[in-house]
Amino acid sequence: MTDPLHDLVRERMAGLPVLAHDPADGIPLQVPSYGPEEVVAALECLIGARVTMGECVRAFEAAFAAWVGTRHAVMCNSGSSANLLAWSALVQTGRLDRGDEVLVPAVAWSTTLFPVAQAGLVPRLVDVDPGTLCLDPALARAACGPRTRAACPVHLLGCAAEVAPLADLGLVVVEDACTAHGAERGGRRVGGLGAAGTFSFFFSHAITTVEGGMLVTNDDGIADAARSLRAHGWIRERTDAAALAAARPDLDPRFHFALPGYNLRPTEIAAAFGLVQLGRLPGFAAARRANHGDWCRRMAASGLPVRVFPEPPGTVHGGFAFPLLLPGAPPRCEVQAALTARGIATRPISGGNLARQPAAARVPGLVAAGPLPVADAVHDRGLVTGNSHAFGPAHGDLVVRSLAEILHG
Repeated sequence: MTDPLHDLVRERMAGLPVLAHDPADGIPLQVPSYGPEEVVAALECLIGARVTMGECVRAFEAAFAAWVGTRHAVMCNSGSSANLLAWSALVQTGRLDRGDEVLVPAVAWSTTLFPVAQAGLVPRLVDVDPGTLCLDPALARAACGPRTRAACPVHLLGCAAEVAPLADLGLVVVEDACTAHGAERGGRRVGGLGAAGTFSFFFSHAITTVEGGMLVTNDDGIADAARSLRAHGWIRERTDAAALAAARPDLDPRFHFALPGYNLRPTEIAAAFGLVQLGRLPGFAAARRANHGDWCRRMAASGLPVRVFPEPPGTVHGGFAFPLLLPGAPPRCEVQAALTARGIATRPISGGNLARQPAAARVPGLVAAGPLPVADAVHDRGLVTGNSHAFGPAHGDLVVRSLAEILHG
């Protein structure tokens, strides 16, 4: 039996998600990746008055943990919040102490960096590898001091960073995989390689819940702490809730606050979206990876003085966006303006060199472990174009052809 409301949604959303984008329309940073199935799932939550964190969230968590290959997944309202949960959980469980140093790549997103300090830890910026733009393990080793206890490799724009060399240093590793859905290293999906990993489901990412994030881990204690921290510090979703409640019979277990938490809860609506999107992820990730590899080859064959960042051996690239390092002349702003005039949207590579952002002066204890020449080059000459499951070889041709016209006239 059909549902008239569902039929109306499917009629109004015909053609979505966009699965084939015409390069004659340029290269946007993002194309719509959801369709009527996601909207119908969200509507069912609204119609049934099931909107706050509940069954859909638990189902999405279980499905996502299985996809990554971890024991636990804890959903929250953004990837940034997932980072805050990860570092806060490590402090609250005693894996780290306030004042411990954390190595963070100088090229990252702002809320890769800020939650480290917000959890009471001390971030130390380390330069990135010029071939991957991910945290350089050799420089990380050199940056370790007596208070260095952890590291946060970022799988930047889908490139799988090295994790094992950091763990071999005895560091607690939290992977920022917020833009690396589908990326792998050594046959394992990123996010599940360290003590914890984080993902974002923002509107422009490989899959979306519009806003949303996920912490994944194999550590029971980290997972339980994250469940408390995301929801006011209460014990309701913890696996040890019964034992904690029995220890404090004077407290109503529904209002038993074990940790100094936040309110970072997701909604059932977002999780309903995510459950549908997760089924699309294998195809989306494969298309993005294929584009990344093809476009890198085309750019290398062009002979243009533009650096690209191919997939490292032994990895699978997530293909979130297509990063480029320009030669420096003409200035990046002129190249970006010329690309925009051709319908190709651009943005900087992540936050550029975070040490050069004004907010860096307000991050307690933040220091650079040494010179940051690669991060500086990225800051001054780096940009990305969009990549999407709906793009293909013709979009790569458009990027190469446009840069040839701009750089060579």
